[in-house]
Amino acid sequence: MKLFRRLLSERASVAVEFALFLPVFLLLVFSVVELGSAWYAKQMLVNASRDGARMASLLNPGDITDTDVETHVQTLLTQAGFPGSFTVTSTGAEYTSGTLVSVQVDSTYELPMLGALIPASLSEVNLSATTVMRHE
Repeated sequence: MKLFRRLLSERASVAVEFALFLPVFLLLVFSVVELGSAWYAKQMLVNASRDGARMASLLNPGDITDTDVETHVQTLLTQAGFPGSFTVTSTGAEYTSGTLVSVQVDSTYELPMLGALIPASLSEVNLSATTVMRHE
């Protein structure tokens, strides 16, 4: 009988320890997943910005405008399935050889699970990518 009580006592303590540990573990897992997703979104912005600046720096100034570059970057992000809205700003695509071309992409990324658990000021992350290249 003592053995049975001892086993029940150990099982109960394991259950209590698990109940205390589980919320912390789940918060850690969801944090890693959501921050990884935000990192992936940031890399999408960086790649689109880089591709837009590369396109603007290679083409002749009469062949491309800043609006063409912005449209190209928006198309890339939309086709890639970028989660959320973004703004694209391009300067220098219409200038002559040797000048700088700059493409900036900004977005606000929402953290759905962490946003519910963390205060409202930390539920969003501002993502930005800027690429500057010399016009060839």
